[in-house]
Amino acid sequence: MNFKQMVSCAEEISQKTLGELPPEVRSAVAEVPIFFEAVPSAQDVAEGIDPETLGLFDPGPEAAPMACIRLWLENIWYEAGDAGTTFDEEVRITLLHEIGHFLGWDEDEVEDRGLA
Repeated sequence: MNFKQMVSCAEEISQKTLGELPPEVRSAVAEVPIFFEAVPSAQDVAEGIDPETLGLFDPGPEAAPMACIRLWLENIWYEAGDAGTTFDEEVRITLLHEIGHFLGWDEDEVEDRGLA
């Protein structure tokens, strides 16, 4: 699957996943953009993001919060192959994981809810 196809698929999965959220969570994340990228950029890596990271909730700068969720689709694609899952499943779980962080859950709380 090429990157353009990955984005198209990920957009569809993301919309379906967001539609399945409880109304209060759905409304909380409604204004949070989701960005689909291939892999973390050189700048991301220089700033400490592991090059194999699947996704990230970025709260934005403190002075002017502009939160977003970033999903790195090539990494998700390879993770699905390594884990024996589908790309769709990995996009969904990564998105839910990052929504958990948006809601203020730490790694343990995200994992306790089955989103790790």
